[in-house]
Amino acid sequence: MEDDHVVKIQLLDDAREAVEPVLRRRVGLLPPTLRERAVHHFGWDVPGSGTGKAVRPALVLATARALGADEHRALTVAAAVELVHNFTLIHDDVHDQDAERHGRPALWTVCGTSEALLVGNALLAAGIQTLSGHKGAGLLAGCAVDLCEGQSLDIEFESRADVSLEDCLRMSVGKTGVLIGTACSLTALNAGADTAAFRAFHDFGTELGIAFQFANDLLGIWGDERATGKPTGSDLARLKKTLPVIRALRSGTEAGTRLAELYARGVELDPAQTREAAELVARTGAREWAEAEIHRRVDLALTSVQPYETPELTTLAKLAFAYYRSLNSADS
Repeated sequence: MEDDHVVKIQLLDDAREAVEPVLRRRVGLLPPTLRERAVHHFGWDVPGSGTGKAVRPALVLATARALGADEHRALTVAAAVELVHNFTLIHDDVHDQDAERHGRPALWTVCGTSEALLVGNALLAAGIQTLSGHKGAGLLAGCAVDLCEGQSLDIEFESRADVSLEDCLRMSVGKTGVLIGTACSLTALNAGADTAAFRAFHDFGTELGIAFQFANDLLGIWGDERATGKPTGSDLARLKKTLPVIRALRSGTEAGTRLAELYARGVELDPAQTREAAELVARTGAREWAEAEIHRRVDLALTSVQPYETPELTTLAKLAFAYYRSLNSADS
């Protein structure tokens, strides 16, 4: 298990090291003010500052290798996807009012919400522009629309009492599944893969993205604050309707009814109420259900690419549950 963990970390580190020069070149083309703020967001203004897990670049490179594709072209795809991903992160931080990103001040706390959103928009444009001369710019633009819809649903759900599990899953696909699905399918497209491979890698990425969303939702309840940089239970405190919460609210249990009463008040939960809400979600069985869904989605992802499966793809696919376990305070 220790060796497996080392391999996963190495794959991510290698991908981050490979894509960062391409990202820096693309960000360097932005106008000075936008460039300076983007540099802060990426953490490049502080040596050794964290810049994210690099899951998407690692999956792009693994997909390219599985298909025998040119890795230089794959790095262009990886950079384009990362730029779009960071567009979503900047907007997420503004919408959720999260003051930190990777242990550093979130961009909106440094330059204000309006300016931060403009930087995010510039990164989106840069991401699509990066694919100029390559296949799939329209595909990435369509993905951006889906990402905006996912974020819109997330915001809408905060004031809706009738959110179903199907609604929440659709939102999760839009927020996370669609971008990883697009990252993998764009790589297949630029590798000259046939339609079957294109669809296989799209499904692989989408299912894996949903698995990561389940992990993120669980960490929003039980994540270790020292590792995630966010207060334990922050999603519950803000009354966010995530997948395990919706499952709990619709469980038909006494714990689910009590959780609904807390949410119906419409007031941010204090620390004691947040701890109670976490216990209630667990008592409904929603935590175990969500953990099982991570495994199920990973299995579906790997089944999609069985004809092309490599040890690298398998290792990266299993990152979703390892990511959750490594940041989970409930197991510590």
